[in-house]
Amino acid sequence: MNLTIVTEDNYSYYKFSISVDQPKHIGVDSIETDLFTCLAFDDNAKSVIILYSKGGTITFVGSLRKAPDNTAVIIVEKLHFQNRFSVKVAVDSGQLF
Repeated sequence: MNLTIVTEDNYSYYKFSISVDQPKHIGVDSIETDLFTCLAFDDNAKSVIILYSKGGTITFVGSLRKAPDNTAVIIVEKLHFQNRFSVKVAVDSGQLF
């Protein structure tokens, strides 16, 4: 896992992925998993690097945006780690999209 915050112009961000299990359906033994790309800016980026680990639980509030390469990206606005505390940072995602 790459743990480097990228700094461009006047902002910094961290790009990471999360996997989410789809709901299990009756009569189906396997569970499909979706992979989502996320961007966290500034203090949220630092928090993800310090507090989140592969296989850990993370809950966040964000918005779905269309990236320049026509893929979907989730812009992280508020983070919760293991239901212990939250981090909220004002986000101006207009700087990338």
